[in-house]
Amino acid sequence: MATKVAIVTGGNRGLGFQIVKGLCQKFDGAVYLTSRSEERGQKAVQDLEDLGLHPRFHVLDVTSEESVENFASFIKANHNGIDVLVNNAGVLDFDKSVSSYEEAKKLLDTNFYSLLKISQHLHPILTNTARVVNISSDWGLLSNIRKQIWLDTLIKDNLTVDEILQFVSDFLQAAKNGRNAFFSFAGHYGDYKVSKVALSALTFVQQREYIKQGKDISVNCVHPGFVKTDMTKGMGDFTPERGARAPLYLALEAPQTLKGTFLWHDCHKVNWDD
Repeated sequence: MATKVAIVTGGNRGLGFQIVKGLCQKFDGAVYLTSRSEERGQKAVQDLEDLGLHPRFHVLDVTSEESVENFASFIKANHNGIDVLVNNAGVLDFDKSVSSYEEAKKLLDTNFYSLLKISQHLHPILTNTARVVNISSDWGLLSNIRKQIWLDTLIKDNLTVDEILQFVSDFLQAAKNGRNAFFSFAGHYGDYKVSKVALSALTFVQQREYIKQGKDISVNCVHPGFVKTDMTKGMGDFTPERGARAPLYLALEAPQTLKGTFLWHDCHKVNWDD
């Protein structure tokens, strides 16, 4: 019951798989590889077992409130809390730089709205010194947004979750209004950029809230680099193993005082709003 717990969402392949692998090698506790697909998740677990590593598996569809709630209930029943939470699950259609409203909404459900479900059900069982690592992107920097009103809003020290939700809603309205409105909001791959900017902004809001509550929880986001994965059709600068370096640093090695930062793939802090 006292075993420490690390969880990786979307852990069955690519970057998530390598983060699970690194945690299995270095984390003193139970490592949960979670995946929407039981078949793919169990296959990933077997691949790690073949390397002499021993992750645990649990189905988790981050877009399903019921699935997130069930997983939270499982963790509460079997452990004392969550010590490391890596929010890695994400999607991108690399072949389509401008999406329809329906496609954009589906992407945002996975890449952003899921974090609110996770915050509601998993954050209450974080231990007092837990580490939350949100996988962002260089497309998650504020400079990717073209609307001045949102550039001004998202950098506020008193930014709220409701304002982030309004930002995402405003983008989805632009997606409804057609290609030109979509493009004028954030350019090519605007839905992915908005999802990662919103994720980054949420990171900072959550960290400020934990500090106000007097909790020593750290919440950081990270650009792992342009990683060669199925999602990027094999294009990229880094292998998934290299891409896992900075997320693993935040999960395992960074000082606990590192809080509310945007970390680059080489483990140095960058200004999110430059």
